[in-house]
Amino acid sequence: MNKYNGLLLKVSRQYHILRGTQETEEEWKTRLVYSICGMMAYASLWDNTEEPISIVHLKRRIRSVLGSYKSLYSELSGILPYTSEELETEITNQFLSAGVVYHCPNRIVASKKREEHFGGILFQRGIALDNISCVSGIGFYSKQGGGTDSHNIKTMFCLEQENLQTLWQTTLSAASWRSRPSFEFDTTYLRLKPPFSCGYWVNEPDKTSTVSILRTGTNGSQLYYLYRYIDTILEVSPLPQWQVENYKYRTLACACLLTHGTLPPIEYFVDGSLVHVRMNYLLPPRELEFLKCYSWPERCTSLPCDFRRKLSVEVFEAIKYILSEEGYSFKGEMI
Repeated sequence: MNKYNGLLLKVSRQYHILRGTQETEEEWKTRLVYSICGMMAYASLWDNTEEPISIVHLKRRIRSVLGSYKSLYSELSGILPYTSEELETEITNQFLSAGVVYHCPNRIVASKKREEHFGGILFQRGIALDNISCVSGIGFYSKQGGGTDSHNIKTMFCLEQENLQTLWQTTLSAASWRSRPSFEFDTTYLRLKPPFSCGYWVNEPDKTSTVSILRTGTNGSQLYYLYRYIDTILEVSPLPQWQVENYKYRTLACACLLTHGTLPPIEYFVDGSLVHVRMNYLLPPRELEFLKCYSWPERCTSLPCDFRRKLSVEVFEAIKYILSEEGYSFKGEMI
């Protein structure tokens, strides 16, 4: 950590990126480089150029910074991304998904400044570079006292306001059932029991459940339905496209599994100032991107790394509270 006048150590202290108790120095350095790439990409939004700042410009900055740090710290070559394209896509997508950056016609711009307190953390975006005090992953925050009203922070990151049980009941109450449907394409049914590592969909319906979810159609244009069996008769109710498109179906899938008592907990392991998170079932897109923005991939050599992340302990506590309120459960231990 003392190479180049302690460059990485200074970054660690300035942005509160602390080393985990059992974390190796190389793993710590990798997290620091990951965050530096994110901050330099963010800084590039204010570059003085003749042309508007584009996604290509942002990605070029990530490529340049990653290449520089690979040259400076050759000992990290085996644990940093093999190719810059993966990291470029990872950071760009997170900035766009979490609202850090907005994509306007032919250019990208930083979001307007917004700050929301929650559980001792002030979540921030659109802030000046000089005002960045703490970083977890590529998400900016500062430590400030605040309450536990999650409404504003959920609005800031477009998270689900209702908890999963309420959402499921609301969806059922709006159902319009019809029997004996005829589908032109192959139909798959939500897997209701583990192992979920074998995929989230199966070819046979669960005739013992009260209500579950099916989908039919080709990839990219699938239609989703609630389904149930009344005696031996299949009944379905269509789900609106806005509720299921672009993997949003996972909100309802998680709600369905929670109702059946089979939604796996999010596992976590506390290692001093660092928390390792392992998801046994992917969060819905908005919740997942919120978590990803404020975390590092467990491994940078295989991106995206959605199921396993690590984040600063204080940010984890705030996110854990928010997701628990939505209905997700956690199972953790100290290392």
